[in-house]
Amino acid sequence: MKTDFTRRDMLKLSALGAGSAVVAGGLTGCPVIPPQEVFPIGEPLDENEMRITFMGTSVVPRQKQECNSVFVEVGSGDSFVFDCGSGVCSKYNAMGVTPARMDKIFLTHLHGDHTSDIVTIYCFGPSQDRKWPLQVWGPSGDSAEDGTNAFCANLARMMHWHIESFSFGRTGTIGLGDGYDIIPTELPYMTVGGVAYDNPETGVRITHFPAVHCRNGSISYKLEWNGMSMIFSGDTKPNDYMIQQGQGVDVLIHEMVVPPEVWASKNSGLKEGDPGYPQALAYAKAVQDSSHTPQKALGYIFAQTRPRLGVPTHFQVNPDTVGPAMEDIRLFYDGPVTIATDLLVLNVSKEKIRQRTAIIDEWAWYAQPIIPNPATLMPPRYPSPTAQLSEELLSHSIPEELYDPQVSAKV
Repeated sequence: MKTDFTRRDMLKLSALGAGSAVVAGGLTGCPVIPPQEVFPIGEPLDENEMRITFMGTSVVPRQKQECNSVFVEVGSGDSFVFDCGSGVCSKYNAMGVTPARMDKIFLTHLHGDHTSDIVTIYCFGPSQDRKWPLQVWGPSGDSAEDGTNAFCANLARMMHWHIESFSFGRTGTIGLGDGYDIIPTELPYMTVGGVAYDNPETGVRITHFPAVHCRNGSISYKLEWNGMSMIFSGDTKPNDYMIQQGQGVDVLIHEMVVPPEVWASKNSGLKEGDPGYPQALAYAKAVQDSSHTPQKALGYIFAQTRPRLGVPTHFQVNPDTVGPAMEDIRLFYDGPVTIATDLLVLNVSKEKIRQRTAIIDEWAWYAQPIIPNPATLMPPRYPSPTAQLSEELLSHSIPEELYDPQVSAKV
């Protein structure tokens, strides 16, 4: 299966008629197939490439698909987390990504399936190798309590017990701050093309524009670097902001959902004619109409923007969902499309987009941390791991010599 697309290949593929499926790296009649070329974990990134790794690609948490998150690295050394939904930290760990490389998080909106694992990133980063504040970008809302500033402040308050319990260790860097500090940047959700991040040292520029999702307060992001670009839509109804911002983008990552009748049936286990099915269908339609992009609509968006590669995500990948989705997309768009699955890896250069799949250790522990220089670290807030336990509680601890023969022999 061909996974290494050049510009000439792209032009050939764009000539394919409706019904042909470019899915997860190649043409296939059985479309639930990830790229067959394996991405070796830990592979160095070429200085002229951008790498996009899909850590979660589903609208609901599933064993084979976690909720949404994309990790973007560029050859100049910068890296970014776009959304961090339920369960994705296990994928980041298995892919060898340490918290020090997950210190810049860009949230498209504040739904739980796009933010849940920020708790893990925030709570356990300082006890590993992120010894500086966590930076979080995200949308404003119509009130202060609806925005990213309030979200971050509430996260820190919610996790106060956790923060204190880990503060016997060194969690901060002199001159940078503590790892349990959060620096939010709240982005006005109605601004089109507003600058969220601009780093002259690495050459990365990230802008944002409105998304249309559920209620006011959602945005999409566009990352530009080294003459290449990527858009991450987050959740959204089809909208003309996307068509304006997405013109000629290299990789357009855009949400897509199954039709309401499929969603209703799979979520409820009911079929047409069963009691309760009309209610399940009505709910699925209400969710889609207010919040998401249908399959045909995404085909239309791809046709209007003509990305080098279109990547539907936030989509429940099953043998009976991918084929119909591609048929709907092909009604409008004949260019290269890859439906995202977890651990899809795209290496993007100006010459080609290489598609591979990572094979992970399902029993992986934490990624190997970057070891900081102890002289640069701030002192701990507590003198020992037991400093916050009362003498009363400690007096009920079972002595080690009662269960550890080696300790017992020394007593």
